[in-house]
Amino acid sequence: MGKRRLHTLVFFVENLGAGVWIGALVGFGFAVAGSVFQEAPSITVAGNINAAILAKLNRLEGVAAACMGLGAVYFVLHPAERTRLRVAKVVLWLLMLAGLWMYAGPIADRLEYLRTVEIQDFDNFDPARQVFRDEFARLHARYTRLVSVNLLLGLGFVFLSACERRD
Repeated sequence: MGKRRLHTLVFFVENLGAGVWIGALVGFGFAVAGSVFQEAPSITVAGNINAAILAKLNRLEGVAAACMGLGAVYFVLHPAERTRLRVAKVVLWLLMLAGLWMYAGPIADRLEYLRTVEIQDFDNFDPARQVFRDEFARLHARYTRLVSVNLLLGLGFVFLSACERRD
């Protein structure tokens, strides 16, 4: 495979990963999350459905991150391709990866534990479980902020890709 074809393939895989990641976040936020909570018979059922979808979505984000990283790192490792724009893309990718690790790892694990073990039933308020509901709300807000940041960083990544000059 020629150098030009290889570069084109790697560039495609990198941007495919960014597109999948952005599309997954937008699709979930716009079409899935709200709809599930509106249509499900209870908050607890809606939470169970959303949790199952988010677990799969986080795995998809991991695959997308690998695709983005393949391209971002590939081009930075080639001195002829290394530009400030390419280095900026690696930085964005690393920030996105850190965000994904935080919200798909420790935060998601704690949310799942609180949801399934400590709270169990979101439809019936139990004052004895209020401390767990408060923690859940704080972590959910943090999760949502990190996902939003990753969405913006991903859009920045794609914008930088659009700014690249391809010979």
